[in-house]
This record gives sequence, C-alpha cells and structure tokens, in this order.
Amino acid sequence: MTDNSPGTAMPIAPRHFTRPQRIALVLQGGGQRGIFTAGVLDAFLSARFDPFQLYLGTSAGALNLTAYVCQQHRYGHRFITELTTQERFFHLMKYVRRQHHMDLDWALSTALPGHEAALDIETAKLHLNGREAYACVTEVDTLKPAFFSITDDTWPDALKATCAIPLLYPHPVCINGKRYVDGGVSAAVPAKEAFARGADIIVVIRTEPTLEQDKGSSEDQSHFLDTLRTKFEAKKPQFKLSDYLSNFEFKYRLTRFETFQKELNKQLAELSERYKSSREQWVSRVRDGMREKAMQNGGRWLFGGDTIYRLQSLSGKPLSSEMLKMLTTHYQSYQNELQFLAEPPPRAQVLQIAPSAPLQSSALLSKPEQLDADYQLGLSLGNQFMAQYGDALNTISTVKSEAFEPTSVALPHQG
Repeated sequence: MTDNSPGTAMPIAPRHFTRPQRIALVLQGGGQRGIFTAGVLDAFLSARFDPFQLYLGTSAGALNLTAYVCQQHRYGHRFITELTTQERFFHLMKYVRRQHHMDLDWALSTALPGHEAALDIETAKLHLNGREAYACVTEVDTLKPAFFSITDDTWPDALKATCAIPLLYPHPVCINGKRYVDGGVSAAVPAKEAFARGADIIVVIRTEPTLEQDKGSSEDQSHFLDTLRTKFEAKKPQFKLSDYLSNFEFKYRLTRFETFQKELNKQLAELSERYKSSREQWVSRVRDGMREKAMQNGGRWLFGGDTIYRLQSLSGKPLSSEMLKMLTTHYQSYQNELQFLAEPPPRAQVLQIAPSAPLQSSALLSKPEQLDADYQLGLSLGNQFMAQYGDALNTISTVKSEAFEPTSVALPHQG
C-alpha cells in the first residue's frame, strides 16, 4: 500500500530505524501540468526542506527538479506561465496548418548561462555536495530509459531531450553520439530506478491522481495496444482536419475507430459552421477538449495515446513503426511503474504527493487561471506533506551531518 496525497486518512504508527535512510525524490512530467510540481517544490524551498539523497525527474519534472536543486524559487512557475504559454512556444493552428513544431530550443535557451533567467548550475553543484540528480530520457534505438546528471556539461541537451516529445518536437536530441527523446516514453515516473539506485524511501510527486492506478487494468492496457496495432497493420486512411475537429466534439476514442465513417457523415453539416467560427473560439474549444481528454486512455504522455495518434494523422504522415513502438513502450512501462507504486518491494517505502482529482491545467494550451489554481494546490499539498512527514524524514535521512542514532518516527507501514 502506498500513501496517497496529504490529507488522506492513513494508519500511521511509529517505526523504528536502526540506520539512516536513503530518501529519493521522483518527479513525474506532464507538460504545463508541471505547474503543480513547481508549487510543491516552491513550498519545499521556502521551508528549506531537502532531506533527499537522490533526485530523478522526467520531462517537465526534470526541469522542475533542476530548478529545485539550483535553489531557484518560482523558476518552474515562471518558465511554465511566461514561456510555455507564448504562441512562439506552441501554436496549435500553426502546427495543424504548417507543421510548426514546439519551439523547445527557444524556451530552454533562456536557461543557459548569460541569460537573465539562467539556471544556476554552479549553485546546484554546491548544494548537492555529492548527492545525485538526474534527468530521465529515452534512447531511440533501444527505447530504454537513460539518465543524465543535471550537473554534467551535457545538462542543456539532457533537459532538451527529456522534454523532446515525438511529433511535437521535430527530431531526437543527440548526446555523445546517441539519439534521445522524451523520458516519458520509457519511464514517466522513474520510481523503480530510484529503488534500483538504493533508495529506501521514495517521495513521488505526481501530476495526476493516484486513484488512476486503481482504475487502470491490464485488460484496458491490452485492448488499447491491440487496437493500435490493428489500426497500423490494416493501414487505415489517416484522419483529415475535418476528422480531427469532429473527434474533439464527440470525445472520439481509438476503440470507436471502426464506427468513424458513420459518425463522419452525421457531422458534415456541423463542420461548415465550425469553419465560420473565429480563430480564438476554435482554439479554446480544442484546448478544453484536450483538458477533458487528459485522463482518458492515460494522460501521462502529453495528452494520451489516442490524441498522439491524431497528432500523427495531422502531420500528413502514416503512423510509423517507430512511433508504434514508442506508444507500446510507454503504456507497458507506465503500467509497470504503477504496479511498483502500488506494491513496492518490502525494503522500500513510497510516499506520493498528488492531486485528489485531475488538475485543471493541460499538457499545453492551459488558461492562466488554471495554471494558477494548480500552482496554489501544489503549494498547499507541499506544505501539508511537510507538516505530516517533514520532521520524520529530516530525522532519518542520510543527509544528516551528525552521527545517526536509532530512532522511531511516524511513517505509514507498508507491506
């Protein structure tokens, strides 16, 4: 059993520790939903709470993690609200009409030395003082996760690679002769890696409710993958823009692909009216549709597998075998991560900080008020977590400088 978000009733009793505990911090990605994680970490920074020996982050989680170890309060908040919301970063209509990809290079260039909003990597090196912090990426040729230190000279490319979402970013990122893409493909929540690196207690900050792991089943997983393979092997006609718009209104899912032709005929009349709508109204409608879809079919990798398929269709290119393998790898690896979080090994303890309901923000195209609400929620849950577990974790952490003495602290039992 894992601990859910702070505020959830959990049986807590004192546990006895005879040695210091290696505590890891693991951060999930989620695009602009990373604003929630930024709020949690800003709460930690304000309280100077950092009992962690190991840090692992994926995608937006890696960027937030870097800001945290650089001790830069509100860096993640500024990056998401001031950069990722600009049309230069991502403009849906330009992507649809002219294949203008997400301008990740421009956004991350602001983090480089010499810029006013640069990440302070030198401070991170001093703060870590031997501790380890990694960004998770996916090696294209093997589809296996790889981990780059955020204090090595490769850190700018590592941050770019972990955020390089296929379809939205035009090409893999090369580091030391190998190609890498978004870490969410192979390790959306790298908690298993934290355990493999010796973590005793793993604190996980999620950008989706933990209840999802109870709702998801291997049967649903298998059904999605089988449907995707069938679509690929049968070489179905690709979606056109008109199909894309119709799908958003009807919350179109992959499992209904066989009924597509019938539904399309019913929607032709409405289509002409949509083209008369103003550009702002259309973008708003698509944005709201993406937010509603975030938790369907899994909102982990950008908008979910079905929308990734639609984005592939909009590009005018057939679904490649490489993309099919990435989708398959993502869903399989994510299911394994959920299983690990639900049933960690006896030696490990998992504490999760997560919203109790889907966040208001989406991976992209979020409204300012949605981002602010999720940031405030992150601040609140971060403070709640420290109130509940802060003293205990500080007491038993290996980060303590003085000699460790056996002690009992209040943490939930797991088995």
